Amino acid sequence: MIDYIQRTARKTLSIIINEKGEVTVKAPKRMSESDIYKFVQSKEKWINSKVNSIKQQNEINNDLFNYKCILFCGKKYRVIKDTKAKDIQLEEGIITIKKLSSLKREVRVLEKFLKNKCLEIVGQRLKYFSNIMQLEPQKVVLMNSKRKWGTCDSDQVISFNWRIIMLTPNLIDYVIVHELSHLIEMNHSPAFWAIVSAVLPNVKQLRSTLKQCNFILQQFREIPID
Repeated sequence: MIDYIQRTARKTLSIIINEKGEVTVKAPKRMSESDIYKFVQSKEKWINSKVNSIKQQNEINNDLFNYKCILFCGKKYRVIKDTKAKDIQLEEGIITIKKLSSLKREVRVLEKFLKNKCLEIVGQRLKYFSNIMQLEPQKVVLMNSKRKWGTCDSDQVISFNWRIIMLTPNLIDYVIVHELSHLIEMNHSPAFWAIVSAVLPNVKQLRSTLKQCNFILQQFREIPID
C-alpha cells in the first residue's frame, strides 16, 4: 500500500497520494516502521478509495497519456498525423499535425502549439479580468509545475502552468482570477476568497471541479517509446 516513506523533522505523520496513485508517507525520523504501518492501516479504506479513483481516471484518459488525443480548452481532439501537413489544423474533434520521424518530435510540436495557444488565450482572459478587478501583475510567465496551476509571488509576478489551456474555459478563468486575487491577499484567508467570489460566485464548485483535473498536470511529461 505504501510506495515511499520519507523521514523528516516533522512530529506527525501525513499521507500524500500523487497523480499516479502512488502513496508517500511522511514520518518523523525516529518513528518505528510498525507505528507507521499501523497508522497507514487505520487509513486503509480512504487510501484505497483515493488510489482506485486516480487509477480509474488515468485509465479513462489513457489516450491522452499516449498522445492519441489532446485536450484543448476542455475538449478532446483526436491526433491525426499527415505527411503532407504543413501547419497544425484544428477542426471539430480532430487536430492534424505533420507526421515526423518519432513520437517525441510530434509531441514537442503539439506542446509548442498548446503553449502558444496558452499565451494567446490566457493573455486575452487575463486582460479581461484585470480590467474588471482593476489589478495588474508586474509580469506574467508560463511554468511547468507538477502540482500547481498558478502562483503569485511577493513581486507581483504571476506564473501560469501552461497546461491550463487544457482546462475548460470556466476553469481557466478561475485560475486567472485566483492568481489575480493574490495581488491583494497573499494567502487563502476568508478575505482572499471574498475577492475571488466577488468575481466568480460559484467558486466552491469551480475549486471542486479543478481538483478532478489534476491528472492534466501529468500530461506531456513521459513520452512512450515508438
